[in-house]
Amino acid sequence: MMHSNDPALPPLALLPAVLAAARSGSFSAAATEMGVTHSVISRHVAQVEQWLGYDLFERYGRGVRPTPDGQRFLRETQTAIDLLSQGAQPWRRRRGPDVVRLSLLPSYARIWILALVPDIERDLDVRLELEISERLADFSDGQTDIAIRCGKGQWPGTKSTVLFTDHLVPLIAPKLLAGRAPEALDAQEIANMTLLHDSDATGWRHWLDAQGVKFRQKPSDRRFEDYSIGLAAAEAGLGVLLARFPFARRAIENHDLVVLPFEPVKSPLATFLVQPAYEQRPAVRAVAERLAAKAKDCR
Repeated sequence: MMHSNDPALPPLALLPAVLAAARSGSFSAAATEMGVTHSVISRHVAQVEQWLGYDLFERYGRGVRPTPDGQRFLRETQTAIDLLSQGAQPWRRRRGPDVVRLSLLPSYARIWILALVPDIERDLDVRLELEISERLADFSDGQTDIAIRCGKGQWPGTKSTVLFTDHLVPLIAPKLLAGRAPEALDAQEIANMTLLHDSDATGWRHWLDAQGVKFRQKPSDRRFEDYSIGLAAAEAGLGVLLARFPFARRAIENHDLVVLPFEPVKSPLATFLVQPAYEQRPAVRAVAERLAAKAKDCR
């Protein structure tokens, strides 16, 4: 219970540590996010709890989660901070555009994102920092705001929005047809050719299974971690590649690759825009919305 000489406001300087712990679900992750030690987070949370007179968090495993009282306090505190931030923005002197950090695979950068950067930066008054990486994005260190990844969209602690679904159909360079009509190739013949794929050949397994043909890895098959390199290899006649739209569209329109006449098969994987589960800055939300809209234009 508060005494008459207690301050009317909670210790405001300590609230970022409390909110960081709630977002990340652990004092250690909150400490990493804020660039302080675990003990600092623990001490700040304890001081706020002392002011309130009740516990904000309960421990489970290696993490923490808000108590029912803590949930109410954190919700109201975040709302108050958001209102304060919105009210202060018109009076704040901008030192430059807001930086939004985007993590993505090399193929997405080459084939799609780089062409969008100038318009996004100009229209939204932001600066996009691109992290070109094949590793999973780690939001806990605060160095990534948005990631674009291929998968099933089930990454713990994140929310995912589908950008592109892949409908798989084989592509082949005209030189590999050697004068044969595309419809002359059946699925078994294709399976016997050199197949170009990424690390686990999920697409080929799925497509061949839909044709009633068993996938068998061959020494002649070639693996490329980056889809844009796989496209270049297919154009060079090194093997057959499964189309992923919209990334293969230009090669098809330029007649560098021929679409074999099979019914497209929906891939079990898709391209997702991935964000941390907690609420993000307005600039980050604006960039995410723009990317999602641009993806719709490409479908």
